[in-house]
This record gives sequence, C-alpha cells and structure tokens, in this order.
Amino acid sequence: MAGLSSVPEVAHVKQGWRVFGASVVGKSHLDKGLPCQDAQAQAVVGSHLVAVVCDGAGSARHSDEGAQFVADQLVLALAARLHGGAAIEELHNGALEDVLAQIRAALDEKAAAASATIDDYATTVVGVVMGQDVGLFFHLGDGVAVAQMADGAQRISLPANGEYANETYFVSGTRWRDHLRLLPLGPGVESVVLMSDGCMPFAMARKNASLYAPYMGAIEGYLRSVNSIESGNAALAATLADPRTHQITGDDKTLLLAWRA
Repeated sequence: MAGLSSVPEVAHVKQGWRVFGASVVGKSHLDKGLPCQDAQAQAVVGSHLVAVVCDGAGSARHSDEGAQFVADQLVLALAARLHGGAAIEELHNGALEDVLAQIRAALDEKAAAASATIDDYATTVVGVVMGQDVGLFFHLGDGVAVAQMADGAQRISLPANGEYANETYFVSGTRWRDHLRLLPLGPGVESVVLMSDGCMPFAMARKNASLYAPYMGAIEGYLRSVNSIESGNAALAATLADPRTHQITGDDKTLLLAWRA
C-alpha cells in the first residue's frame, strides 16, 4: 500500500466525467457531538470514472477514520491500476478483490498502530468503475448504486443486510469476501449515483425500485447548471444538511453523482 501515495494527481483529472459529492453529519450524531461517519472519494482517469462511498459502523469507535481511509485508498489504488493500463475486465477476474484485501491489510496495520482492532474501523463500501463502454459496481454492505442508461432504464445495486434489518456487512468482517458483490455494467451508461443508506429514504423510490425522480431530478438539474465543482458540492452539502431531512432520518448522508462530460 505504500505506493498509493505516489499517484494522488489522478484524483484531480476530470476530463471524462463531471462528478459531484458530499457527506454531511446526521441529526443523531449532531445531537451527540459525533463526527460524520460517512465518506466519499472519486477520481477520473481519462474516460474512466472511479468513485466510492463508505458508511462507517455507528458502533465502531473509529469508523469515521475507517470510512475515509477505505474510500481514499480504494479510489487511489483503482485509479493507479487504470492509469497503468489495466482493463476493467481484470477487476471482474479477482483484481478488485485483491485491491480490497490490500486495503483491508493496511487498515489492520492502522488499527494496530493505534492499539485498536480492525473492527473499530468498520465500514461498508459501495463503488463504481466505469469506462467508455463497460464497468462494474462493487458493493459490500448497505447503500445503493444506480446507473442511469441511455434508454431510460436504471441498473441498481441494492443494499445487503445481515440477519436483521439494522445489520449489514463491513470490510473489516472476517467473511468480507463472501459478501462482496460485483454487478457488471454494459454500454449505454450515461450517469451514476452512489449513496449511503442515510439518503435512501428520500432519494430512492418505493422498495428501492428506482431513484426518486422529484428529488434526484431537481438535484441533477441544478448541478448540471453550475459553473464549478466547488459550488456544486457546497450546494449539494447544504441540500443534504437541510433540517427537513432530520424528520426523515437521523443518519449521516452521502450522495455522489457523476455523468459523462
């Protein structure tokens, strides 16, 4: 993992996709004085998009650090592979699992250095790698990923929970490989949305059958009109932090939107 720090410049190349993302602290954490335990990261390498949303476990004492670490390192590692000429097909054939294993090992080392355990940094992962014609969603735990197609259809990677509705799976879990899901994406993907479960009650339609058009359409319409990524991200964060959302969910909220430039 030491080599990852040598390729941060790829995270600032935006010629192939226009990407907006924000994470905001939820009402329950505001009331308790706790930090946001969600995180997001993205990179664009030529025509390829790499984006990740992580949701740290509420019961894990360093989950905010775990979520940001995994999001950042996963994006850097995947972007570096694409920058080096790797094909997306390789990710289907074990390369993505290998990258996650390396990041998990680095997270374990980080925990040991802090006299903690990897479970103290528990986080979910939902992400995408999308090229010109093919791509994939990768998913471990809850959250949602949606690909909007040229024909109007939506391809959705749904959340996976444990035995109970309020349980899910984390990259820190010993059986993380068993719960890692890959969903291939073919030609025709025009835009991608990733979100943590805190956004789902108002950003997804009933039974998570699709994006909730009145909400997401308004957000996308505004973001397509802004001149800068920074102002768009600020507006997105303000929308997610709107006190009216506190009546719907007390959870942290992360939303990432990307469409072809």
